[in-house]
Amino acid sequence: MSMNPQHPGPHYPGSQHPGSGPRYPGAPYPPSSQSTGADAQPSPSGGGLLTLAGAALLTFAAGMAVVIGYLMIGGFGAFIGIVGAIFGIVWLAGVHGGKVFPREGFPVRSVAGLAAASVVMLFLASVMS
Repeated sequence: MSMNPQHPGPHYPGSQHPGSGPRYPGAPYPPSSQSTGADAQPSPSGGGLLTLAGAALLTFAAGMAVVIGYLMIGGFGAFIGIVGAIFGIVWLAGVHGGKVFPREGFPVRSVAGLAAASVVMLFLASVMS
């Protein structure tokens, strides 16, 4: 711990600052490893079924984008479909705060949107073939 008076170092609940009494009497020292409040992370098991459905639909929709591109203009269309699938994945990550698969699970709205897009692309591919 630093003895610099302008930066005394980290203070934990129950620890004492030099020259003062306890900050939080009766609080455990050292602090527990479980974070609470704004720093708390949700459990990884939350939203497991929605995450599974979202992952399956995301994979299916990305594959359908490649198939539709291939059916339209061949190999270059497949390449454009790959670029479109990557764009869709990056966009979905932006919607979920920078994570493709958020820890708390896919929102129902995202799963419904992926399902609708998958059905539309499946219909388009079946009409084109």
